[in-house]
Amino acid sequence: MTRRNIDNDIKVSLVISKRWIILVLLICVSIVCVYLWRQNYQPTMVLRVETVPSTGEILQLHRVIEAQKKTIELYAKRPKVVFRCLDDEPTVKYPRHASDGYTSVSMGTNDECGKTEELDAVIIVHSSAKNFKKRDSFRAIYSNYTVTKPYRLKVVFLLGQVQDAELQINLEMENRQFGDTIQGNFVDTYHNLTLKAVMGYRWVSATCQNYKLLLKMDDDVAFDTHQFFGKFWHDLRKDKKVGRIFCQVWKNASVNRKGKWKVEKGLFRNATYDFQYCSGFFVAITPDLVNNMYKASKELDFFWIDDVFMYGMVPHTFDIVGFTQLGGKANRITQTMPVYKKCLQNKGIDCPYFAVVTQSDQELMEIHNTFPHQLLAKNVTSTPPRPPSEEKVKTPPSGEKVKTVKKV
Repeated sequence: MTRRNIDNDIKVSLVISKRWIILVLLICVSIVCVYLWRQNYQPTMVLRVETVPSTGEILQLHRVIEAQKKTIELYAKRPKVVFRCLDDEPTVKYPRHASDGYTSVSMGTNDECGKTEELDAVIIVHSSAKNFKKRDSFRAIYSNYTVTKPYRLKVVFLLGQVQDAELQINLEMENRQFGDTIQGNFVDTYHNLTLKAVMGYRWVSATCQNYKLLLKMDDDVAFDTHQFFGKFWHDLRKDKKVGRIFCQVWKNASVNRKGKWKVEKGLFRNATYDFQYCSGFFVAITPDLVNNMYKASKELDFFWIDDVFMYGMVPHTFDIVGFTQLGGKANRITQTMPVYKKCLQNKGIDCPYFAVVTQSDQELMEIHNTFPHQLLAKNVTSTPPRPPSEEKVKTPPSGEKVKTVKKV
């Protein structure tokens, strides 16, 4: 055998050896990988604990279980709101929740709400930033104790952010002068009305105390304080003044799919709202509900129509909330001016309406002057009694002027 043949045999043996070594290494790596994979995905074994849990640990476990039950119950009560449906993606992107980050206040009041004296009502008014005249008319009536006497009201106006620098300067000057406007860190648009509503409840919960009632109104609503407090509220039983919302109640209302108030199926897929909710132009809420409604509004899925969300979805997370109808056949509030005027024409001071939507600032003042207590005051003062110091003499046939004879 030549040397060359021996060298070739050695090379072949080395190649075969290397291949076997590589094969063995691959097998070993595979075994290690399979072992590690089984270790990572093997179900965790629960070992028996010989120690007895302490009383504190048991109580903590019970609290966790109760909190989970409440969460499950809350989700079960929520209306069927579905987000981001692929077949009808919403054109406007909304926040998932109306959390505190969206409802913080950039400009607020500097006074104390109900801390120095008892208030008959706190009124939160939804107002567009540019509605200076409406707010002035509203202040002239409802922020004026000489008009609302003996009922004490605290009025605040809820606003959003504006893009116009001059408008913002005017808003800041208005706030310095009257101190009754609250501006949130969101754009002042109707798609953010729910944020505005939640901000109002947040402010009341944090600031106000010692008040009998919370009223939510729009800045174009004429409100008869004497008719409401002196008759309607005074005549209610005490059990009707707890855990209740008073408003124009809607049941099984259709969901708009067109127009300004269009609701995409991606936000609410049902054809109707299968729960009660309020028209938001006038709503009265008992104080025991305010803080709970604020907390619930931060947890529920966001819905941009504030009437449906704040006075429909939110209250229905509680079992204790009751609704009292003020609209329709109840004849207490109306959005239709001709209905109110017809009632006033037929019944005069006996007309039971105490809230009506107006069409202009001037009409707000005019309608306020037609409320029953105002008409009654006019009737009393229009025919004052004759002073006792004077006495009228009958007109003589000759047509001479009437003479006045003073008594001595």
